[in-house]
Amino acid sequence: MIYNQKNIRIASEALFENKFRSGLTALGIIFGVAAVITMLAIGNGAQQQIIEQIEQVGAKNIIIRPKSIGNIEESGNEVTKKYSPKLSINDVAAIKNILPCIEKITPFVTYKTAAIANGKRKNCNLVGVSASYFSIYNLTLDKGSIFSELQEKKSDAVCLIGANLASKLFSGKNPIGKTLKTGSLQLSIIGIIAPGGNIGESLQNIGMNNYNDEIFIPINTALRRFKDRARITAKSLIPKDNDNDETPKVVDLGVTDQIEKIVIGITNTDYMSESVDILYRLLLRRHNGVEDFEIVVPEQILQQKKQTDDIFNILLGVIAAISLLVGGIGIMNIMLASVLERIKEIGLRMAIGAKKQDIKEQFVYEAGLISLFGGIVGILLGVFLSYLAQWITGTPTIISLWSVFISFFVSAFIGIVFGYIPAKKAAEQDPVNSLRQN
Repeated sequence: MIYNQKNIRIASEALFENKFRSGLTALGIIFGVAAVITMLAIGNGAQQQIIEQIEQVGAKNIIIRPKSIGNIEESGNEVTKKYSPKLSINDVAAIKNILPCIEKITPFVTYKTAAIANGKRKNCNLVGVSASYFSIYNLTLDKGSIFSELQEKKSDAVCLIGANLASKLFSGKNPIGKTLKTGSLQLSIIGIIAPGGNIGESLQNIGMNNYNDEIFIPINTALRRFKDRARITAKSLIPKDNDNDETPKVVDLGVTDQIEKIVIGITNTDYMSESVDILYRLLLRRHNGVEDFEIVVPEQILQQKKQTDDIFNILLGVIAAISLLVGGIGIMNIMLASVLERIKEIGLRMAIGAKKQDIKEQFVYEAGLISLFGGIVGILLGVFLSYLAQWITGTPTIISLWSVFISFFVSAFIGIVFGYIPAKKAAEQDPVNSLRQN
């Protein structure tokens, strides 16, 4: 133990005498450890985002939405035009009657409009849904309540609004019980949706909306009192000029689907594939054989994305591990050069009584101390780079303790392993020949 302590002290003194070379030797380990921690933190952050997205869209949801493919069918030399009623509220009723494993279901339709209240005006989306929409997507209320089934059946002029819209139209005031105007429709506000994060494009493609700036009304209110796209006439396509408060008219030419999508929450994911098959056959029959719809399973899409990210994270980890390996090879090369430079010192130590084991320990300790120093600095650099990446990209990064421990101990192990070869070479030097070296 006494010799070990002495050898550690001698190794430390040798490193401090050559600070610049020791620092350069440690660079490979420093950047290797930092790369492992940073890359795994980025990967963990991406994984957490996907998990949150799965929770947001719901793991048991199925989305049916229109698909514009035309209604022309070719049969030999004959071309026939087939009629399809498009996606409608009647499809929702048919699905309710035939699919046994439905937990919740809601149609969805949206219109670009403007909300006017309290002398203020804000462009937004008017969204028609059923009350179950809010539980399907786990939306919580900040104030008020969700409209009831009775209000939905009666097409009552009630609404819920997003937090951003509430703060812009009713800054510092309680909007509950007040009214807002959109188009020619007067709506009574009964609830405020709690604020949520911005919904990215990937979530919008699989059913989520940026609900912070939206007005939610019962689906029947939207179709009966605001606009029903299935009943568009030539007269309805002419913009009205008698209401200066309305938004500039946007005519949905060619959009004849009554609703934009149907969101179905099933009781168990085990029934997912069978439910999709039943829905496909039901809708194909109802739409006269025209496949003008598509069925999307958000959870499957996100799981596929998660698997892709898993592969990417493994690739990042391998690249980072290679950088650690390169750092270890750098230690070995510098230590081998150090042995050649210090042959006379080795011979002198052996001449005054040092054993081969002492010489071997000295150089192993030197390599270990370099790795230890590099590992500590690498951890600090990795944490800094992780937070820097989060700040620059806006993507959350999660630093896991196991990645810190693994990268640190692997770096120490690599230093000792790659330091052993130079240490063995130093211990095998002949003391007489070593003392003769200039």
